[in-house]
Amino acid sequence: MSPLARTMSDFTGIPPVSRDVEIVLEDDLAPVGPTPTLDDLGAESRDRIVRFIIANTLGGGVAPTAVIALYADLAGDPPAIRYADQRFMLRQIPPDWREVEEHVVDLDETARGRGMDLGSAWRRATAVAVGSEDPLEHLARLAGAHRTGSRSGRSIFDDPEDLDGLDDDMDATLHARLEARQPDLVDLDDLAQGRIRRYAIEEQLEHGLPPYELIELYRGFDESGDERARQYLDRVFVEHEAPYDWDELQKEARRVMAAAQSRGRDAGRLFATIVGTSPGTDALVALHVVMERLQL
Repeated sequence: MSPLARTMSDFTGIPPVSRDVEIVLEDDLAPVGPTPTLDDLGAESRDRIVRFIIANTLGGGVAPTAVIALYADLAGDPPAIRYADQRFMLRQIPPDWREVEEHVVDLDETARGRGMDLGSAWRRATAVAVGSEDPLEHLARLAGAHRTGSRSGRSIFDDPEDLDGLDDDMDATLHARLEARQPDLVDLDDLAQGRIRRYAIEEQLEHGLPPYELIELYRGFDESGDERARQYLDRVFVEHEAPYDWDELQKEARRVMAAAQSRGRDAGRLFATIVGTSPGTDALVALHVVMERLQL
């Protein structure tokens, strides 16, 4: 058995392939021009590899069957197979592979700072459907690091009135309806995110809220001209197809409720006390404080 076949067997835990297959593998690995990078690959293969890297990084590794599935998906694309061979056959991590890993780690830290499990959110989002959106853009949206549109760089020498104009433009961008797809929570501005998070959490903790609370929530977005926030709420209350992030918020609230009930406490009352004494506290942060107090 060749060293190459032995390496693949060690990685996957699968018995060595036959000599005939070894010959094919070795022929496939024969030098054919420069080593490809992700940018050299077709969009479909590139996205498939990036999704693999994301899952591997967020999950702390993948099963050998995931590597086999990756190769199966790349079949018929020699440059993509040669790229994957660098990682799995030659045990060399391509520089751009490492860059993607580092970017995923950064996004994971951003998500954790918002109290979000990015790995779970990614698995749930990709289990529903794998769209045509760039995987890293999709992951950034899930992590809350993405904003539609771009903000020009600022300087202390900029005219304050010009900076106010930039803020107005950004508000208009974040308040406009999305036409290409439905908005997720991270597509909204920070104020809208905070108000919706609080409503979603309180709805669970209080076993439902009176109708006027929802009317006031909609009215606030009407007054600010935030059509995107209304579009998000419509997913829940008009189309009755709650986004994954809404479900995740309510799932977390139910988890805290169960912990409180097991200790004879009222999670809703604890939550109300925290947000009442610290009005500026984000609802998800307040929920985590409740859990910490229950564990004391």
